[in-house]
Amino acid sequence: MHTTSFKQFLEENYSKEGALKVVQIIQKNPARMEELMECFFDKDLRTCQRAAWPAGMIADYEPQLIIPYLEKMLLNLEAPQHDAVVRNTFRTLQNMDIPEEVEGLAFEKAFEFLFNPQNAIAIRVFAMSVCGNIALKYPELKHELIPVIEEQIPYGSAGFKNRGAKVLKLLNGV
Repeated sequence: MHTTSFKQFLEENYSKEGALKVVQIIQKNPARMEELMECFFDKDLRTCQRAAWPAGMIADYEPQLIIPYLEKMLLNLEAPQHDAVVRNTFRTLQNMDIPEEVEGLAFEKAFEFLFNPQNAIAIRVFAMSVCGNIALKYPELKHELIPVIEEQIPYGSAGFKNRGAKVLKLLNGV
């Protein structure tokens, strides 16, 4: 894999093991993060889809490596190439400390995707968590977020209802 580009490697190894291998390579050589993110932002549908999985995983293992790309990731949601990019952008954000300078943009984008019932359940669930985490820091956002979640829970999937109940508990301090 040393001489193979991530683009080529992901084309040939699109699997959980392949994504984990990319993460391990980046952990050993953080300079290669830029190469992965070039794939993530690629205009080719397959390339960005395949790079989204390991990019999302990076936040779990080495969140500091994804921080320089967060604003661009959020702006990329204006016209994402694939649902995998959206899903992994919010998956990335849901468990990390979002830098203050992009919290407003993160809340805005996550709220937009949560609010739209046409979006895939996984996208909406991850977006809900992002909104909930930010609203905990900025209580004035709770008044905007709580009614949206409460309104959508009755129509949501089991996963949406479960996450919605957890986020509402968190926001209501229960």
